[in-house]
Amino acid sequence: MTAKDALAQIVAELPDDRLDQLLDYARYLTWHEERSMWQRFGRLQIAKAYVDDEPEYTEADVRKDDTR
Repeated sequence: MTAKDALAQIVAELPDDRLDQLLDYARYLTWHEERSMWQRFGRLQIAKAYVDDEPEYTEADVRKDDTR
């Protein structure tokens, strides 16, 4: 029996309120995976933007902005 078959059997026996909870959890899993993919994508984009010869900045390089 595959995981999908086992899950289908369990789903068929669940009451509606439990199905709602299961749906919420499935949506959470989907959201979490998508969020993780976007985080990986962002890290890759930053890695592409900054190369090995990027200068090291210190606090002295930061200028205080008093115009706010």
